[in-house]
Amino acid sequence: MAPLPLQTKTLFALLAMGTIAIQGMAVACIDPSSGVSGLPGQSEPRPARPEPRPALEPEPRPGNWEVATVEDLVTRAVSRRILRTVAAEVDRPASELRIAAAEAATWDGCMGIYEPDQFCTMIAISGLRLVVTDGDQSWVYHARQDGREMVQNPTAISRNGLIPDFIPPVMAEPTEPEAHIFRSVESGSLVGTQFETVLLTDGRLLRKENGKVVSERQLPAEQVAAFEQVLEDQRFPNLNRLRYITDAAFADYPTVQLSAMQYETTYIDLAIDDAPPALQAVVQAWSELTAEAQ
Repeated sequence: MAPLPLQTKTLFALLAMGTIAIQGMAVACIDPSSGVSGLPGQSEPRPARPEPRPALEPEPRPGNWEVATVEDLVTRAVSRRILRTVAAEVDRPASELRIAAAEAATWDGCMGIYEPDQFCTMIAISGLRLVVTDGDQSWVYHARQDGREMVQNPTAISRNGLIPDFIPPVMAEPTEPEAHIFRSVESGSLVGTQFETVLLTDGRLLRKENGKVVSERQLPAEQVAAFEQVLEDQRFPNLNRLRYITDAAFADYPTVQLSAMQYETTYIDLAIDDAPPALQAVVQAWSELTAEAQ
């Protein structure tokens, strides 16, 4: 990020009859490379001793480094435009809808909607990802920043008051995970134990408790391929960074994080029946796969 312009204030003081009177103040922007202050009548400024400048931290970016509110990202005019569009699509009065969550996003030519075997032009469209709800059903939309173009993410619909939000971005440096096809991590219970099950790319299924391997199985290639087909059929990438949890998660009820390559989603099993059907199908297929491997 470019350094901020250095601004100084030069105070002119005139001495009269031994008394200091402040007559005026001028503000000047100094170019550090030229040493010219830009003030009239000061053609040869006195050289100043250079001082070391502290390193600048990266500027936080809403939706990436810090959590931004809906109001931070969506103006009232854009919000009205979005809600009118959604109301027409889902057949609800716009007055009954609200934007429950929003984050900044950069879309490709397919507006970030994954379809198997679909080619998307690699362009960068500045936009928004939005959760719109009527309090009962919730929809996820991918939009341009001005809200004039938007598409629904049909994989991500939830119901019965289960309103998703977005998994907060990780502030720490990412670690390189094991090469895996799929992973589930259950954590947050009162017991404090983290249970992890991971299907590696070589077909091994590992079970871990607090990071320690407690069992290992080798799955047949056809069984692995069948599960991968479920992920493809259910468009798992469209659930990326969506979180389907309730207040129970904040009362130390465990949540489950699922990941496939760089895509991840989180849910609480108390509300799985109200989660998107695609997520339910993936959870069911994964449960069956891991049960057979025991």
